[in-house]
Amino acid sequence: MAGVTRDEALKRIQRGEKLERADLKGIDLSGTKLAKAALERADLDGANLEGADLSGAALRRASLREAYLVGVNLTGANLENADLEGAKLERAVLVGANLTRANLEGANLTGANLTGAVLSYAQLTGAKLGGANLADAQLTHAELDDAYLGGVSAPSARFSNASLAGANLEDAVLRGAVLDEAVLHRAIARGADFTSASLVKINFSGADLTGAKLGGADVRHATLSRAQLAGATLTGAKVAGLVGTGAPLGTIEVTWLDLSPAGDGTQRIENGVIPAVLMTGAATSISASIATSAEARRRYFGRGDVLRNATLQFDAGAQVEIDSLFQNCTINVGEQTELVIGPSGVLADCEIVGAGVITVHGKFFERHSPGIVGPRRLVVSARGAVVSAVAQAAELTGFAFETGCQLRVKILPHAGPSPAKHDSRTSQERGNR
Repeated sequence: MAGVTRDEALKRIQRGEKLERADLKGIDLSGTKLAKAALERADLDGANLEGADLSGAALRRASLREAYLVGVNLTGANLENADLEGAKLERAVLVGANLTRANLEGANLTGANLTGAVLSYAQLTGAKLGGANLADAQLTHAELDDAYLGGVSAPSARFSNASLAGANLEDAVLRGAVLDEAVLHRAIARGADFTSASLVKINFSGADLTGAKLGGADVRHATLSRAQLAGATLTGAKVAGLVGTGAPLGTIEVTWLDLSPAGDGTQRIENGVIPAVLMTGAATSISASIATSAEARRRYFGRGDVLRNATLQFDAGAQVEIDSLFQNCTINVGEQTELVIGPSGVLADCEIVGAGVITVHGKFFERHSPGIVGPRRLVVSARGAVVSAVAQAAELTGFAFETGCQLRVKILPHAGPSPAKHDSRTSQERGNR
């Protein structure tokens, strides 16, 4: 169709005619009433539509490259597969608009209202969305590499499988948003608010999350390699299967994390355990297997740590010291593992299984009998306390109880499905020997 003048276009639209495939390049329709206009596949490259009312318009596959759309009203418009590369859409109203697979590469959407808009598979590489409203918007599989989203408001928005590599989300509000399997490699998200967001399998490698709010966020199986977390808030985050930063964290604000595989809060870790989890990664199941590489053979659980309902595995030759509170935990130790319960260590309702060498300076209370199974040697220092049955190893267990220790111990013979429970309780409840 040949070029259409402004007056002709307005008359035809007012009559309800379709302007499909119309040549409207560079046309000036600023401030006009074009609600529900039929402009599918129309060529509006470079057109001036500032402040126009295109609510409900049909612009499927239309070309609006470099168009001037500042303040335009595109509420409920259909822009599926439209080409808006380089378009100027500052303060545009796109509430509920359909922009599925639209090309918005390099477009300027600063301050635009995209509440509830659908941008699935849209191309937004290098786009400017600073201060835009993306509440409840759908951006699944969208391409947002190197886009600027500083200060956007996107609560409950959906970015699943979207690519935001190198994007800037500084001070963005993404509370309750869904970014499962999204890529934020090298993204800048300083001060971004991801509170209670779903970030399962997100790729934050090399991202700057300085001061970000991640409290209650679901970051299970996320990748944080080389990410910066200084000043971040993470209390209550779900971290099972997390790939840690691999580097020091700096000061972070966190009192507990959820290590449960289902993210149901049944396995909380607190205080001193947290840095190790965020740096080296969390367990993928309730069993928190401990790495046995040379540099990881020594493991220390410091004062203030709290670990509940966990199973820990230490292989042969490991050296482990616990100065923490463990509750309802199982500790499996390999041949000749040195397990030391430090002076501040308390293992309550726990069990220790395996041919290790156990030294107790703190306190051990069994969960069920026998609470200690198969140790090579059990040493209780003058400050230690043990309340447990001990099932001996096949080659018999060596015991050493220092004067002043507190004991309530049954020593059981090795193996046998129902071993006789010989009571070798010390004659004095405080174990003075």
